[in-house]
Amino acid sequence: MDSMYYIEKYDEYRKNVLNMQASENVLSPNAKRALSSDMASRYSLKIDNYNAYGGTLYFDELLKLLENNVKKLFGSKFSESRPLSGHIASEISLLSIINKNKNAIAISEEDGGYPGYANNNLEDIIGFKSYKMPYKNFNIDYDNLEKSIKTNNIGTVILGQSMFIKPYDMKRINEISKKYDSKVIYDASHVLGLIAGRQFQDDALKYSDILFGSTHKTFFGPQGGIILTNNDEIYNKIEENTIFKTMDNINLSRIGSLSVAVEEMLKYGSEYAKNVIKNTKELIKSLIELRFGLLSEISESHQILLDQNFLNQKNYNFLTFSEELEKNKIIIDRFGRIGTQEITRSGISDMHKIAEIINGICNKLNMINEINNIIGEKTIKYW
Repeated sequence: MDSMYYIEKYDEYRKNVLNMQASENVLSPNAKRALSSDMASRYSLKIDNYNAYGGTLYFDELLKLLENNVKKLFGSKFSESRPLSGHIASEISLLSIINKNKNAIAISEEDGGYPGYANNNLEDIIGFKSYKMPYKNFNIDYDNLEKSIKTNNIGTVILGQSMFIKPYDMKRINEISKKYDSKVIYDASHVLGLIAGRQFQDDALKYSDILFGSTHKTFFGPQGGIILTNNDEIYNKIEENTIFKTMDNINLSRIGSLSVAVEEMLKYGSEYAKNVIKNTKELIKSLIELRFGLLSEISESHQILLDQNFLNQKNYNFLTFSEELEKNKIIIDRFGRIGTQEITRSGISDMHKIAEIINGICNKLNMINEINNIIGEKTIKYW
């Protein structure tokens, strides 16, 4: 077997499953074409309006177009679209905002936060100390947040999480942080497409010093990251911390694909984001009607969180239930999350039928005909 065998098998496999993984999306044909263009073989290294490589004329214009469209899409003064991933966007953002006060606060992994902000991960690389944000029942405890900021001399408040079903009270967070001269960064990796569509946390950038996120979860793009700010000084630091400090080559074909995706978001982002959230709410409602156990019966995003205790009663855990679904052509992750963003982009809207299929699989029923009928409806919308 050669490499192309596995690539072709992979593509064929993915065509014939229903992907409901909360951290993935599907590229349009145009965005996919851009990824495989001649740019995939090339370099660009531009510093102070000088490009160290020849042959970049059209790419340089493309990058300008991308940055202008990103600023238009999010209503930001500045944007940086070169980070190779959301994690690298996070690293650049933290390097640009953490100064003499190297204490930060973030939602912990046990509360559904991103593990990169603790556990000696980015803490070690950048050199800050991370404190656990007061958090309960999918909400920040704002009174105790203020106490923690004051007691622990917190200089940076990190928002965003891996299990992300509710927006924050950004105005209150902004008021608290300003009182103690703290900066706020918003990790929108999971909800960036919903923010772009103006359907989730519309004030995220207004009340943050930096907003950044992945471009391939609820957003339409290839894997990568975007950083946004309205602050001149912070933007200059972001630029200083990008090339040579956190990355070098920026993967030209990824920039091309992202530029296509941003144009698609400008045209269709609002409609798409509305339908993602609509599908989430309808799928939750249908699952509840079937008495399928969820960790929360409310979600304002693309995510639905499974209840481990309910699955245990059915002789599953997150891993084994994910494996059982995959045997039946439905893909979710192994952390207990279901996402509606890719099925929404794939033109699927019958959430009651999907709820029946998931519940049926959980109860060991044969749902293969129903699944195949849904898979047969897949297309790519919003491009």
